Amino acid sequence: MGNNHNQTLIIQTAFLGDLLLSVPLLLRARALWPEDRLVLMCREHLGDFFKRTGLVDEVIEIRKKDAGTYRQAQEALSGRPLARVISPHSSFRTAWFARGLNAAEKISFRQPWNFFAYNRRLPRPRALPDALRQLSLLAPFDEVLAENLRQYAVSGRAYRKDEDGRLSGVPIWASPSLRSRLLADRGAWTRLMEKLDWQRFGARPKVLIFPGSVWATKRWTEEGFVEVGRRLTDEGNQVFIMGAGNEVPLAERVAERIPGAVSLAGRTSLYESALVLAHGDLMIGNDSASIHLASCTETPLITIFGPTVLEFGFRPWSNQAWVAEREGLSCRPCGPHGHNKCPRGTHECMKNLSADEVLKSRP
Repeated sequence: MGNNHNQTLIIQTAFLGDLLLSVPLLLRARALWPEDRLVLMCREHLGDFFKRTGLVDEVIEIRKKDAGTYRQAQEALSGRPLARVISPHSSFRTAWFARGLNAAEKISFRQPWNFFAYNRRLPRPRALPDALRQLSLLAPFDEVLAENLRQYAVSGRAYRKDEDGRLSGVPIWASPSLRSRLLADRGAWTRLMEKLDWQRFGARPKVLIFPGSVWATKRWTEEGFVEVGRRLTDEGNQVFIMGAGNEVPLAERVAERIPGAVSLAGRTSLYESALVLAHGDLMIGNDSASIHLASCTETPLITIFGPTVLEFGFRPWSNQAWVAEREGLSCRPCGPHGHNKCPRGTHECMKNLSADEVLKSRP
């Protein structure tokens, strides 16, 4: 278990995309407290990636809306004199959980009601991208970081795009890159190549398309992905369609309509998906967790925004990110997360976005 007197717990039980945007925070926490045992509390099935990449030493997983898993997590942490608890996730359930922990310091973003749970509550810097918002929770412990954040807030231009849709870069002090760690895991890659029969695809450039999203209105059209896939195949690329287990039907429908495309949906774990991305040449996906995973692997990416906008803060935190979106629509944004159905019934933000516009935005 290590030294119980030097443990830092990070609580981030949001969706995978938000958790991946916590990577700069985890990297900085490791640098700040290199002797600490770093513990991550997150949703089930997500922790393996963070442990295998060496971001944390231990993972405690919970199921949302399952009180039993929270009790188990509380028991796992009871008796540990934690040095600090840091929670980018600021829900009431998380605050109530943090209240019961034995920690010298408990840090989160200030809410009118969460004074009972945390002894250090910081303002959420909403003008910053979310990766930096989360990272700002470490600013009280790191003067250099605090100054970097102040300077970025003035001159960072987080949502600036050039005429081809390329986003402004990411400062090196806040990089989420895990690329070198992934590429160094040659054993895992060799096993995955055997599992996927990777060698049969030859040396052609590999393009990885993720057509899914938790929110239906954040998905670009199947026809659009098919058209993009066909054009990239005609240019000599090998196209793979990727996604989670519940996205297998969607991925297979898209793959079947692209000559030579292969669906890997449901066949790779989160860590294995990161390995595939790290060995790929281009990723294309919606505003979803996949773009944040590609940011961690430094894979050049095109992200398609529909009902949401960059200014919400959830931009791909990458130096090689291009954005395709239908600008000038009065109905955008229609909500912070998208919807299961378009409120206007037109889904104009996605249906009127062409393959030409998406492919214009690429390396």
